[in-house]
Amino acid sequence: MRSDLFPDPFNHASIDDCGPTALTRGERVLLWMLRQWVTARVLGQEPGERLSRQAGALISPRVATAFILMMTTIEGQVRRPLCVAAPCRQAYAEDEQRLVTACGVCPAAPEIAGRLLEDLVTTPETVIVAARFLNTALAHEALALPLRVEEPEYAKAARPTLH
Repeated sequence: MRSDLFPDPFNHASIDDCGPTALTRGERVLLWMLRQWVTARVLGQEPGERLSRQAGALISPRVATAFILMMTTIEGQVRRPLCVAAPCRQAYAEDEQRLVTACGVCPAAPEIAGRLLEDLVTTPETVIVAARFLNTALAHEALALPLRVEEPEYAKAARPTLH
């Protein structure tokens, strides 16, 4: 898609409006950055540049850099296209849930994070290292991700998400 023909769906996006209401601020930031990345790809923009500019200004350059590293790692070994909900929607796609949960759980239980990521990437271990760096960067900005090992109530759907 050409970005000059299609408006940017993130023009008036708020991090607080991104994702289900039960998410923590850190999870919302992560989900917002993921959706920014995908939006950039759809609009034919360089996602790293977009995230450096927007997330670097809103959150911190450290968090933006850590996220770019993680997404670059994921894109280098992705098994299939990621399923991501539309920008600023309260919906929460399964792949988004897997990534956000894996980032939160990876410092305490990397084996669980690996199982969450194994359907998305060929070598989850490298993504886990990048996710730990991102988790540390978020914690430095007081946006630490929670350790979620059970299925949250808001994630229940007609077809269950495997954890």
